[in-house]
Amino acid sequence: MSMMVQTTTDEVPALLELIEHRRANGLDTFDEWWQGVYRIVTGPSPEHGRLIVRLSALLLSLAENDGFHVATPLNIGVDKTDARVPDMAIYHPETPRTSVAFLSTAEMAIEILSPGERAGEKLAFYAEWHIKEYLEINLAAHTCRLLANRDGTWEPITRSEIIDLELAAVEALITD
Repeated sequence: MSMMVQTTTDEVPALLELIEHRRANGLDTFDEWWQGVYRIVTGPSPEHGRLIVRLSALLLSLAENDGFHVATPLNIGVDKTDARVPDMAIYHPETPRTSVAFLSTAEMAIEILSPGERAGEKLAFYAEWHIKEYLEINLAAHTCRLLANRDGTWEPITRSEIIDLELAAVEALITD
């Protein structure tokens, strides 16, 4: 069942307590802020997590060979205002930060769609924050796509322009 509830802590005061409890207990790792709207996000499924590990093994040496870091998950944007948490990201070690835990951009954002999540839902945000590439994986459909940001327009590519990565290598991970 998919459910969307939008309210304020004025209308539901216990919500603020829930948010503070999540933060105090480290349960907010995947939570996001979408233009001031707080979104509670659960952790990944076992299949989702397994793919993150497999993808990490593939990307780590490729990214490091080109002087980049790989992180999972990673905060991009401004905390408590407008931020997304891609499943993984490739970023330059000198990337400016908006705060201690939040980067101002990344070379590549990687999203593994969760059930009910819409394809491309975060693309406008990633374009605004100058993410250069976007890798999206749909485990349920066994598909993936790699997009390059061309001045705010996302264009499909089959080979990363950031690291030595072919889309076919990612496809092989999701069809195994």
